[in-house]
Amino acid sequence: MPQYGLALRYFSVMTLLVLISGLWMFVTNTSLNVEGTSSYYVLKSFYGLLETVSPHLFSMAVLIFILTHFFAIVSGVKHKNFRLFSILFFLFMLLSNVSGFFIEESGVFFSLLKLGSTLLFTLFSFFALYKLFKIT
Repeated sequence: MPQYGLALRYFSVMTLLVLISGLWMFVTNTSLNVEGTSSYYVLKSFYGLLETVSPHLFSMAVLIFILTHFFAIVSGVKHKNFRLFSILFFLFMLLSNVSGFFIEESGVFFSLLKLGSTLLFTLFSFFALYKLFKIT
């Protein structure tokens, strides 16, 4: 195990717990369907959405920053399509946060965008954590 292996394992476990609890709350609030997503986000005010999105943008961006730097720095974590992975990871985070502002009661597109981008962001995070955990 590398000298930084224990720190990476602790980071991975804590991040995994945060992701699982966030996904659990998302499923509880939206039921992972278009109608549930629409009904949950339509009821929120602009200020309410802004209160939620502000800390999420910061914390999700920091997570992406840390995970992608591990990919770039730690030997053994290299990924073939690192640049594409990083861009998509950031894009899914951004879409997941911003799409909630555009969800309307009868609109399906932004509800699907919110659902898809949130799930893909979570999957990308799990994949990155798996790659990190595998080398430690």
